[in-house]
Amino acid sequence: MKVSTAAAVLTLTVLTGCQSLLGSREKAPPPPPDPSSPPPTPTPTLKVRKAAEQVIVAAWAEPKALPEGGGEAQILVRAQKRGGAPYPGVEVRLQASKGRLYSGNRILVTDAAGRTRDRLSALETATITLNAGGTMYRFQVPVGPVEPE
Repeated sequence: MKVSTAAAVLTLTVLTGCQSLLGSREKAPPPPPDPSSPPPTPTPTLKVRKAAEQVIVAAWAEPKALPEGGGEAQILVRAQKRGGAPYPGVEVRLQASKGRLYSGNRILVTDAAGRTRDRLSALETATITLNAGGTMYRFQVPVGPVEPE
């Protein structure tokens, strides 16, 4: 059986066209997120030099909550050695889920009293994540009406 050159070219063109059509199908979009589940937390990029000893971290905001509409709060970090002695020279890096930190993701270093600070500007409740010499710590700075204690 002889196939003409024109028929072979036509067959090859049709098959190539079908292949490109099949290969160009768009994938279905991912399903929408479940509204009852919390939003995914971004992986922090909070690399710092690991401290020589274990770091005991305490961190908080002053004021501890911002008024409705947002504002600014000081973020205070205290690093201690086991036993309670201040831990100077500890590298600290902070990240906020909402708003802006004055440090802009730069490394801060604790002073002789084992303390450092940053400033948060936020319009919405923010989760502060920090790495102090290899010890991770997380807390929230709420925005809006605060329930009485």
